[in-house]
Amino acid sequence: MPLLEGIQIRNYRALHDVTLGKTAYEAGVVLPRLMAVIGGNGAGKSTLLDALGFVGDCLTEGVEAACDKPHRGGFERLRTQGSTEPIQFEIRYRDSESARPINYTLWISIDRAGRPFVEHERLRQRRRGQKHGQSFSFLDLRQGEGFAWSGDATAEQEGTTKVPVKMTDRTTSR
Repeated sequence: MPLLEGIQIRNYRALHDVTLGKTAYEAGVVLPRLMAVIGGNGAGKSTLLDALGFVGDCLTEGVEAACDKPHRGGFERLRTQGSTEPIQFEIRYRDSESARPINYTLWISIDRAGRPFVEHERLRQRRRGQKHGQSFSFLDLRQGEGFAWSGDATAEQEGTTKVPVKMTDRTTSR
């Protein structure tokens, strides 16, 4: 069962820059398995939960469909008021208790026609045995183009083959 260790949300409705748990290797404490979110009216509790649902909808239905759901009302209603930056998510999770953590980055912007699209999408994970330093990007797409690594890998040779990737539709993720 996958374990959510942390999430950073930027420019999503009232959540201008919110981090819960651990989103980087060097900082923070992982989210507990059970967490209560408490706050006054209008503090962003429902927005936090909708942000998690929004990411799920982006992955299953595409960003345009996720933005245009009736309770969301389109990209411009979702982006923090006054912001011109993309809606950004950084999610750290593990596939299982013993697995190495994976960081997933998703940035959503609008194109010149006003359609939301995936501006940046990246999956990172430290190499086997790596204790310090930057994570290894095994998928990195910007504006629908980028690269992925593939091939059989050993502990010494993870990610030996770099493969160019070009999305046919920038409104979908992965």
